[in-house]
This record gives sequence, structure tokens and C-alpha cells, in this order.
Amino acid sequence: MKKIFFIIGFITSFLFLSCTSNGVKEISGTLLFNEIGTHSFNINAENILATITIVGPNKGEVQVVENVNLYRTVDYTAKINNKSISTSKSELLSNLVVLYKVKSGNKTTSNLDNGYIKIDWKGFY
Repeated sequence: MKKIFFIIGFITSFLFLSCTSNGVKEISGTLLFNEIGTHSFNINAENILATITIVGPNKGEVQVVENVNLYRTVDYTAKINNKSISTSKSELLSNLVVLYKVKSGNKTTSNLDNGYIKIDWKGFY
């Protein structure tokens, strides 16, 4: 009788442990920076693949970069700068090294556009 309970307990434990999911899960997200200033971030995932869209202020340059590898251990900084029309730009930095930069367009209306940086990413957790 004890042997039967031991066997049933062993089989139940085996089935329970084999059904537990410790697998890798795919996650994704979108980061959008459109406010003037400096915004720092990092992404808590592995094997991150991103599409980065950067639009310069005042209908400036547009740059779209696909299949960019991002890393969990890196601090990224998005800079949206609109101090003056002549020096205005948007930048994406990796550990304070410029990765991508776009320039501002010409002032066309009284309402200034800040531009933006958008990062669509997916990775594994």
C-alpha cells in the first residue's frame, strides 16, 4: 500500500513539475518621446530588435532605421531640443554617444513643432 502511494506521489510530482512554465516569453512595446528635454531609459529584455523613427523639430529631417539591436545593459537617452530654430535637433544617444541625429526644419508657422523619437521594440524576457 505504501508503495502505491509513493508511486502515485512520484508521478503527480513529476507531472506537476514538467507542466510548470519557465520558458522564455516574447515582449514588445513602444516608447515615444515628444516633449522638449532629455529623457533616459533602458529596456529590461534580451535580444531586443527595434525600429527607430526620429523626426526633427519644425517639420525637419525624418529618419527611420529598422532592425536595430538594443541592449539591456545600455542606458539610452532621447534628446528633444528646441532652444532656437537654428540649433534645434533631435538625438538618440547610447551611453552618451550619439547614435542618430536629425536637424530642424525652417520655421513655417508661429506654432513650433517639437519633433519626436519613437522606438518600436520587441525582445525576450
